[in-house]
Amino acid sequence: MKRSAGTLLLASMALAVACGSNPDQDFVDEYGEVTPLDLAPPPEGKADGIGRIGPKIAWNDGPSRVWEVTRDWTDIDPEPGLAWPANSGLNWDQKFSAWVASLEKIDGYERGQTFRLTTPYGERTLPAPFLECAEVAIFLRAAFASWYGLPFYLEARDAKGPIYLGHMGFLRADGSRYGRSPAFSERYRDYTGQWKPGDPWPSDERLRSRGLYGGGDEVPFLGEGARAGAYFDEVFLNKRAGHFMLLVLAYFGSANLADAANMYHIQPEATRPGDVLLERWQRRGIGHTIPVMRRAELAGGRMELAIATGSMPRRQPVWEEGASAHYYFSLDTTGGPGENWDGEPYAALGGGIRRWRVALPYGGNYRNTFMPGDEAIWIDSTDLEAIAARPARFKEILAELTPEEERDLALERIESARAHLRRYPASCAARIKREDAFEDLYRVMAEHFGMTPGEVDRQYRILDDYVFAELVYEQSKTCCWNSTTPAMYEIIMDYNRGVVDDGSGTCNAPVPFMARNAGAGDDGYALFREHAQAIGRGDEWVDWSADETCPQADTVTDTLAETTAKPWCDLGLDPGSDPGPGPEPPPTLGGCGDTGADRSGAVPLEPGTYDGLRVCEDEHDWFTVFVSGEVEVSIAFSHAEGDLDLGVYDASGEPLASSASTSNEERVTVTADGQIFIEVYGYLGAAADYSLTIR
Repeated sequence: MKRSAGTLLLASMALAVACGSNPDQDFVDEYGEVTPLDLAPPPEGKADGIGRIGPKIAWNDGPSRVWEVTRDWTDIDPEPGLAWPANSGLNWDQKFSAWVASLEKIDGYERGQTFRLTTPYGERTLPAPFLECAEVAIFLRAAFASWYGLPFYLEARDAKGPIYLGHMGFLRADGSRYGRSPAFSERYRDYTGQWKPGDPWPSDERLRSRGLYGGGDEVPFLGEGARAGAYFDEVFLNKRAGHFMLLVLAYFGSANLADAANMYHIQPEATRPGDVLLERWQRRGIGHTIPVMRRAELAGGRMELAIATGSMPRRQPVWEEGASAHYYFSLDTTGGPGENWDGEPYAALGGGIRRWRVALPYGGNYRNTFMPGDEAIWIDSTDLEAIAARPARFKEILAELTPEEERDLALERIESARAHLRRYPASCAARIKREDAFEDLYRVMAEHFGMTPGEVDRQYRILDDYVFAELVYEQSKTCCWNSTTPAMYEIIMDYNRGVVDDGSGTCNAPVPFMARNAGAGDDGYALFREHAQAIGRGDEWVDWSADETCPQADTVTDTLAETTAKPWCDLGLDPGSDPGPGPEPPPTLGGCGDTGADRSGAVPLEPGTYDGLRVCEDEHDWFTVFVSGEVEVSIAFSHAEGDLDLGVYDASGEPLASSASTSNEERVTVTADGQIFIEVYGYLGAAADYSLTIR
């Protein structure tokens, strides 16, 4: 189904409250009101490559200065650094790429894997912060520039003209401060040069008490109540840079990175760590920003890329590689062929693989340009044919996916959308993403496995897909409702299980969760609210609210989207049954390294008991199984041999339950519909034999 740019924008916002919808008064008091900025005007001719004249170099020493510029990006300094040896021969743009490539992949705080941030301050490292996707890319670039005294700025504009936010502060084209932005060098401290390894780390309590505009940036591993300001206080000796980071992440996002004033298009073959893939379905507003973290060379001239993606609501960047990473590079919305619903070519919207501009001196000013020698890989933003050809080229040069990998990728996207709906059952964006993934699954299964869409539905559809059917965004008030909860998901599913299995022996279609017959005194969800009351959970039902701009708020009955899915009652199942994919038989288990070391390598199982398993020293065993309803997972072992623990996670990696006792058994019970993951591991790296039961 083709969707408008407006639909995609609103649907993406429905995944969470947008960052500008919850102003933080402390932020406003400290840095001034956050007011919208526009994009810089499109550059003309060669200016798209070499860039426009920017801020004056003389402003480096003004009261708004954030950090002192001591180097140029073109310098080749002999000293060793974070990710390069002495006499490396690298310029600072290449060193930035080397640093990003060196960031270690680690387990995330709540889900999946992320990266560990290294700093120039000895052994001072931290897990990645909790950020939106564009914020991840901006944070990495700006942090590196501030640590090493490199010039850096981003450009935007308002009705009065150009605006620059960078090492020299937040300034207009005449050098005056923008709004109530701080005079950084006068208000905040810089401890650079005053600290050495072994000294107590200097702290700025004002910075530690601040968070990103809009919230959702809590950093639990730094203590209760810690937010992004506390994180920045831990990684910047120059506290001005920490305050600057809060400000730049409030004002600049995906649309600004798609602006030729700040980044430029490059050829696919040139992609390296530190480059950024942008997904853009509209010229302004939100998109998706995907930093490249690793590049590996493969046989036959192919390459493999790893990425780290943030999200709304803010989270730790999730490390992705292999099929799940490569999927993004082939999308039309990453600057590929075709048009959005409004008739704009995707190639004209700024999406695709891009590289950071570097601020280089030009007379008495800076110019955001490309590095000497990079002109050969630059693509002019007006060369729509070359831009649109890149997704197809990426398909040719990235590691080729097997049909099984394509299938598993589509299933992973489906399960991720389902997992989101279990937390936010009103989400229209997740419904759209699930159905888009099913369209890809239909194609893969038809081309490589000889299955019709109906056969795919019989094997892979579950009850959730019909209860949370896709809605037409602009015609459905449910899509504005961001405050639904996991408890509401359980209530909605409980109602529908009673509908499809009413004991009559006939098939009854599920009742989609949507507004019906809204009117005076009825928000349109009475059916489910009354069921919540009937089962004693009325206090867990949350009434409808317009949690974002909602022109469809007066809708009487939501509109179901057209679908190619086979109707529930045509799946040929017994009434009340819930189809699900049947995993392939598991491989032989029982030794060290017999399962994946993380969720991505989990071994598929069916419910049952598996004896003769073993967790070896410092090993984690991962399994996955598709379930419907309540399931019990347990492990049995000898505690005297080794203390084992158990964790169960949903399809997106969110914890469902865990058990870490000192007995000879760990047991949990969870309720889920779809894919779950099971982790078995030894306390403090212990090893032991065990049996696993899933029932």
